[in-house]
Amino acid sequence: RPPGWSRLAAPNSYPTEDTTGVETATLYNIGVRSVTPAESFKVHPRIDRFHIQPRLKKLQERAAGLDWATAEALAFGSLLAEGYNVRLSGQDVGRGTFSQRHAMMVCQESERVYVPLNHMGAANSRQRMGKLEVVNSNLCEEAVVGFEYGVSVEDPFTLAIWEAQFGDFYNNSQTIFDGYIASGEAKWGQQNGLVLLLPHGFDGGGPDHSSCRLERHLLLSNDPMDGHVCAMPNIYVAYPTTPAQFFHLLRRQVKRNFRKPLIVAAPKILLRLASATSTLNEMSPGTCFRPVLDDPTTRDPRAVKRVMIVSGKLYYDLAKLKSENPLGEHVAIVRVEELTPFPRRELFHVLSRYANATDFVWVQEEPRNAGAYAFAAPRIKSLLPKHAELRYVGRSEYAATCSGIETQQAAEHMQLTTEAFDGLRGLVADLVIDSIAIQREQQKQLKPASVIAASVSHRWSNRAVYAAAQSSDH
Repeated sequence: RPPGWSRLAAPNSYPTEDTTGVETATLYNIGVRSVTPAESFKVHPRIDRFHIQPRLKKLQERAAGLDWATAEALAFGSLLAEGYNVRLSGQDVGRGTFSQRHAMMVCQESERVYVPLNHMGAANSRQRMGKLEVVNSNLCEEAVVGFEYGVSVEDPFTLAIWEAQFGDFYNNSQTIFDGYIASGEAKWGQQNGLVLLLPHGFDGGGPDHSSCRLERHLLLSNDPMDGHVCAMPNIYVAYPTTPAQFFHLLRRQVKRNFRKPLIVAAPKILLRLASATSTLNEMSPGTCFRPVLDDPTTRDPRAVKRVMIVSGKLYYDLAKLKSENPLGEHVAIVRVEELTPFPRRELFHVLSRYANATDFVWVQEEPRNAGAYAFAAPRIKSLLPKHAELRYVGRSEYAATCSGIETQQAAEHMQLTTEAFDGLRGLVADLVIDSIAIQREQQKQLKPASVIAASVSHRWSNRAVYAAAQSSDH
């Protein structure tokens, strides 16, 4: 075992994590340095116009929303400043598949390559700076992923990342996933902290450029179906929806006293979506990755009758439709950002806020036999109140990941997002009837708090996890 592992916890020992937030002044400086070329270095004019200047402008505004590439650069730069090394490999990762990263710049006169984050300079003379290694690898996924697995095993204090051009391309390295990444610790006690960024999302790319096969990765997880069994997961699978969440995920990976592989369903269309941004304050001290995100637009949880549970970019389409729906206040959209280990306690706390909700729906853009539904559904059902069911809204079973006809894919997307809001009028009518009944009870001098408390207790206390979650608050 290489010497670095002696500084980490052994398998199955008690896990600890350090904070992942960073001072905003530090982040600002890193952000500026991430797009500062060397002197007498001629940058391509389009990179200056569409990459460097927009990032500097957003950073100077402070409260402005930062995109995913900026959050990633801040995560890399902050780790380098703390002495960690970062290695990023994959097809065209220097530029980024979607021309979003530009971690390395090429002089238009001399063709010299320059990596800005390697020239930040240490905060003090005693501080060792880490190194960012950007490797544009070839298209042999099995060999490259196998090599990066070896890097993560050799040096646990190097954040080793492999990014697929599209998430679908990982399938050529499936044997490395199955035989080493997901099962190496169980077979040999060998931890690894490899990060796999697999761009995922149905946005017209066709059946070979849309899915990182979330269902396959979740099948490799040892997350127990019974939430009462406490076990360290063999892998982490996340589908983050904000740049800040992505920032904390990357930093968390090396700020722990143990190592686990992390599979990220990485963004494509979200890279430049105006609503999918984060501020520096969301990455500041005291902030961290949150496995579950509640609906930020819910004003009165008691008015919510339908709770939609979603993972990934589909949230933004549903949130837009909710804002346009006159009955949108009766819907809450809850995001599951980390699929394994499944965040039972965090999700339960969020769901239990909606005491009057009677309709719980899992919404996904993947076919029913794909995506996270088969993995998440039984775990969510164990958290729901008595007599509640979890409905499915999404595409039906399909042999391929999605249709190869763009118009058909768009029609299916419109159908499933519309279906997610069907039947709201009837649910709201039920809420009105319930309110009338409560008013009549109040007229009989029964305190409102007593009615609500009795209702919540009756609906939620049937689950064993309820008692566990309640006891954890004291």
